[in-house]
Amino acid sequence: MTSTKMKLGVVTTHPIQYMAPWFRALAADPALELEVIYFRELNALQQGAGFGRAFQWDVPLRQGYASRVLGAAAGIAAVPRLLLRLRCAVCDIRPDAVLVTGWNEPGLAAAYPLMKWLGVPVILRGDSNALRLRSAMTKLMHRMLLGFVSVAVVVGKANRQFYLDNGVRPDQLFEGAHYVESERMLAMAQAQAQERSGLRRENGFADEDFVFSFVGKHVPFKRPMLLVEAAALARQRGLPVKLLFAGSGELTDALQRRAAELNVPAHFTGFLNQTEMWQAYVPADAFVLPSTNGETWGLVTNEAMLFGLPVIVSDQVGCGPDLVVEGETGYVFSGGAEGLAAAMEKLIENRERAPAMGAAGRRRVLEQYSMPVATAGLKAALKAVAFE
Repeated sequence: MTSTKMKLGVVTTHPIQYMAPWFRALAADPALELEVIYFRELNALQQGAGFGRAFQWDVPLRQGYASRVLGAAAGIAAVPRLLLRLRCAVCDIRPDAVLVTGWNEPGLAAAYPLMKWLGVPVILRGDSNALRLRSAMTKLMHRMLLGFVSVAVVVGKANRQFYLDNGVRPDQLFEGAHYVESERMLAMAQAQAQERSGLRRENGFADEDFVFSFVGKHVPFKRPMLLVEAAALARQRGLPVKLLFAGSGELTDALQRRAAELNVPAHFTGFLNQTEMWQAYVPADAFVLPSTNGETWGLVTNEAMLFGLPVIVSDQVGCGPDLVVEGETGYVFSGGAEGLAAAMEKLIENRERAPAMGAAGRRRVLEQYSMPVATAGLKAALKAVAFE
């Protein structure tokens, strides 16, 4: 190494709202020298894909740390030009190792053999997990890419199993965590707590109602319609269920129609930006993430727990094995609407315990799935490859 600091490069597609705070924290670490290489920045229309509207995040994504943008398009046709620009950037930075954030597009996958050719160790931090069935061809591709990886930072239990299933040795794995910006979320929760009663009234929720919140894009793989169907079943059993849908997307109109058809009271906030996210959690009594295994983790679950909510997640969601302790921080459900309705019923039957479950979930996220845990794992991985 050329200095007492460990020099880390990061290769990723574009600025992401939950990664930016971590990059700022890493840049402030006296043991590290950080620079992030982005393939591109997203305009408002690109940022709004899946939300059904154009927008830009209202928190800064490139402030507080060194970064550069290659200006490369997505898609396989752009890979040759991208690799030329990426090679120049890495040679200019001269990092001790490069952190690569998965392989969700051809250019990112192509970065692995390029780093091998440049002689730069690769630290992988992705969120692929062992919950999804994959074809033999996909498994082969994963094994090939993982062959270029020096070490991996694990974000959760199902993520660890994915690596082990695909030939990564245990000694190559370093414990990290999936996280959100805990301090900002906790400050938001505390600042807006006094607004809870008023916001519930504005949203049409009475004191006796038990409100389940869905947060995110209204798209098929997240299965928001399943929550409407389950709520209808719960209400048929006499349970005081109401719904809060935060976000927007292609299914919003259909969700509103179906909720009306089934006589399920539901309030739709529309799209919420980062500084408005408290409106998705403060009025609620619990949080539900009914997604398929297309939800490799589900960071909104971390957010909900920081707001002190018990959670119900599908057994296909990546965060379930880590964040949900059955009956203590929430419940995991299997199957369709009946399974979800049963979990909702269990929570309502024990509604006096809901605040304690929410508090336990908050502690779990702060202690085990926070930014400091993610940083400790990354620094251990970087030290392992930088001094080998």
